[in-house]
Amino acid sequence: MEPIYRPGSRTHSLHLCIGCTGLTRRHAHCDRVLGRDTMMEQVAAPRVGTAHATARIRHVPIETVVFSGLALTTLAMLEFDLPMISPTLQVVLLGVLVAVLGLPHGALDPLIARRAGVWRTPLGFAAFNTVYLVIVVGVVLLWLVAPVLSLVAFLIVSALHFGSDWNADRGLWLRFLAGFGLLSVPAFSHPDQVDAAYVVLAGADGAMVSGVQAGLAPLALAGLLVAAVAAMRHRPHESVEIVLTSVLALACEPLVFFLVYFCALHSFRHLRAGFAEERGGGRLPPLIVVVYTVVPILAAGALLFVIGPSGDMPEQILQVLFIGLAGLTVPHMIVVTHEKRHQKKLMALPG
Repeated sequence: MEPIYRPGSRTHSLHLCIGCTGLTRRHAHCDRVLGRDTMMEQVAAPRVGTAHATARIRHVPIETVVFSGLALTTLAMLEFDLPMISPTLQVVLLGVLVAVLGLPHGALDPLIARRAGVWRTPLGFAAFNTVYLVIVVGVVLLWLVAPVLSLVAFLIVSALHFGSDWNADRGLWLRFLAGFGLLSVPAFSHPDQVDAAYVVLAGADGAMVSGVQAGLAPLALAGLLVAAVAAMRHRPHESVEIVLTSVLALACEPLVFFLVYFCALHSFRHLRAGFAEERGGGRLPPLIVVVYTVVPILAAGALLFVIGPSGDMPEQILQVLFIGLAGLTVPHMIVVTHEKRHQKKLMALPG
């Protein structure tokens, strides 16, 4: 028997009469049901989309907001031809901000190593610091002996490290392409300035490295584009970061670009993540960050004092800054990579 559907009933709102489902002419109340259900679907779809959009906005990391604001401000200053800071002041400001904002994210390495099981006891902590220091000194000495080779190695390691800011769950090749693009585009957009910086860091042959990077600029830009597209679906904020980073690298002087990216995005992101992991750790995390930030600053200051103002002071700051960063980047990369492998092993354990 055909069921009776009364207008306004719950059944009526969900079903049509059996006879109406396959006929061109339907009962009037069934036409109203179809219209109402269709309208409800049309209204529900935008609500779902709005909810997803709101959730994505809420999950935009704070470093993305800060970096985007500084990047857009810098680009606006260029667009309206507002005065930028002088090259000498750029070097000094870079040194100060890297010391204050850049070094602290690497100062979390002892805590990262502890989470990864590298050390548990005071003796293990001492051994970790000894090995860490030996690697730093070894990298610096290698740079003094083979500066061009060290510069190339530093750029490769940095490309892997910086590229891991995006698409962390994707292949290593994609992250390397993004990092390679980030470091190579300035050599294309501002070749003279990058040449000069590389000559300061690695001697006259350093300009060859810049020339190779400039020649590979199309591949570098393609790598950044691929990385931005890959991140668009699940991490749209990363796509925004990659696009803004690319525009900054093309438009800004290399030191200004590195200053905004390294301090406002890269260091900020790792520092925030590190403190989040150590939440509830009491006074130890801030204490370690302070100590491991102050010690390299004092060491760099002592080195500059020993060298003395015999040459161009900005060049000396640039040498100490980037060669020092190279020395710190290698053990930092080792610690971070070991922690990621440790986490994968833990996730692979049953239960």
